[in-house]
Parts: sequence; C-alpha cells; structure tokens
Amino acid sequence: MKPQARLGSQTRADRHESVRKHVWSFVWMLVLTAASFIAVGMKLLPMAIVVPLIVFFACIQVVLQLFTFMHMDQKGHAIPIIFISLGIVIAVVSVIGIQLL
Repeated sequence: MKPQARLGSQTRADRHESVRKHVWSFVWMLVLTAASFIAVGMKLLPMAIVVPLIVFFACIQVVLQLFTFMHMDQKGHAIPIIFISLGIVIAVVSVIGIQLL
C-alpha cells in the first residue's frame, strides 16, 4: 500500500471524504427545497401541515449549512455554536411570545 499523499494538513483521502460530504449535504438540501416547493405547489396538504413541514425542512437545512459548509463540526468552534444556539433560543422564545400577545 502506498503512503497517503499529504496536501497541506489533510491527506488526499481526507480531502476526498470532505468533498463527498459537501456534495451529499448539497444534494439533501436540494431534495428538501424541492419537497417544500412540491408541498406548496401540489396543494395536497392543508396549510396547517405545510407551514410546519417547511419550517422543519428549513431547520434541517440550517443544521446542514452550519455543520457541513461552515465547518462547525470541527474542533475549536464551541463558542460560536454556543452563541448560535443562544440566538436560536432567544428567537424561538420571542416568536412564541409575540404569537401569544
């Protein structure tokens, strides 16, 4: 077996795995976007189901964006994750509070 060629701080195999991860994440985001458009366009489901479904798909896409393309799954990103999580909690509490008024 030949030794791994090193490119910067990553091996060629690591880089290949990273590209594969990015492509699959992008494909999943396209599928979720298409599913959202289909859910609205086909008008098969009532809006009371479509809206939470689209919000759920959007939340999945946010997680995919953060952890795949913004590399939040790597070491040293604990503080940004804490602040992003705190911002999400504050936003959810604010939206719930406004809806209850």
